[in-house]
Amino acid sequence: MITLDDLTKEISQKELVALTDLNASGKLNQEVLDDAICDAISFVGSFISIPANPTPLLKQIVVELTIFELRKRNELTQESFKERLKEIESYLQKMANKKIPTTIEESKKTNTTYRFKHKNKKLNLKGYL
Repeated sequence: MITLDDLTKEISQKELVALTDLNASGKLNQEVLDDAICDAISFVGSFISIPANPTPLLKQIVVELTIFELRKRNELTQESFKERLKEIESYLQKMANKKIPTTIEESKKTNTTYRFKHKNKKLNLKGYL
């Protein structure tokens, strides 16, 4: 669902290595990273079914949750993230209620205009004017 590039857009490669390197080898520990990603996806999966082609918003949510999980494992959690977690849960709840699309296909189908469309019929306003 997310890649290493998605994560390095949010945090540096150096910080990512530091968060995953539990054995102090100086290298990225892919197993720790994969486990954090799985935890983030599981959290999202508790709200919605995981789509094959997620929207950028959903990918961003998984990235943020993955980083939070890595920081939590290193006891580097931030108090400000609790508020962000509430926002993320709100987004996921809206996705579960189909108010926010979860796949790119759904996003394209969503009509972004909120105007009433007439099918080339003229409105009869007689009696209203």
